Amino acid sequence: MRNLTNRINAMTSIIKSAKLAAVVLAVSFSNLVASQEFTSSDAQVPLIELYTSEGCSSCPPADKWMSTLKSHESLWNGFVPIALHVDYWDYIGWDDPFASREYSQRQRQIAAEYDERTVYTPGVRKAGEEWRSWRLWGAPTDDDAPVVGKLKVSIDQAGSFTAEFDSQAGDGDLQLNLAVLGLDLSTQVTRGENQGKTLDHDFVVLGLSRFSGAQMNTWSGSIERPSIDASRYAIAAWVSKKGRTTPVQATGGYLTSQIWQSAP
Repeated sequence: MRNLTNRINAMTSIIKSAKLAAVVLAVSFSNLVASQEFTSSDAQVPLIELYTSEGCSSCPPADKWMSTLKSHESLWNGFVPIALHVDYWDYIGWDDPFASREYSQRQRQIAAEYDERTVYTPGVRKAGEEWRSWRLWGAPTDDDAPVVGKLKVSIDQAGSFTAEFDSQAGDGDLQLNLAVLGLDLSTQVTRGENQGKTLDHDFVVLGLSRFSGAQMNTWSGSIERPSIDASRYAIAAWVSKKGRTTPVQATGGYLTSQIWQSAP
């Protein structure tokens, strides 16, 4: 009888251990799936910045061009696109819901760094430099991109991230820029130069954060969920010298639907 009891206890212990192992494995697998990693090549991946506004009648063609990049084979690996809506056309009569004074200031700062006297919309920049030929080329290509180092960003389902940049130039005093992008956005414009039009947007910057003070080009922090809802989100990350706007390296990609699900 005692042997039978011992066997039952042993079997019970084995079952409990198996259940615990299954739970640990399930949690580990869940964390593995929930965490996303975005990594650039060693060659520079240009950040493509479109400065646009729903209050500008010249901007819809540029917005449509930006949307065509969703289907380009080099998206994320060959270039990282973002659309920053400026607010300096709001006075015409339509307040762009995606516009921010911060993005207008960024456009002015980057123009000043390149000794340009004016800013305008639509304006496109490729790896910091003005890129007027976007209408002709359709998508950015650069077979002679400089080798700058690999940028890697990992984001978990709560929005916490870690990032590291293996700089080939040994650059110090760098900052990390993280932008949350909204896709498949649409607005019915009722006033201003685009009155009566329905404007569609992709890769719209819904939030931009900067992180500095890194040691050995590594960063960590959290990304807040945007106040504007989108059916799909993406992330764009790039490093630049502290106090400067010109991107050194960039990476990005689409975020899974699990992002921010476990945030408090």
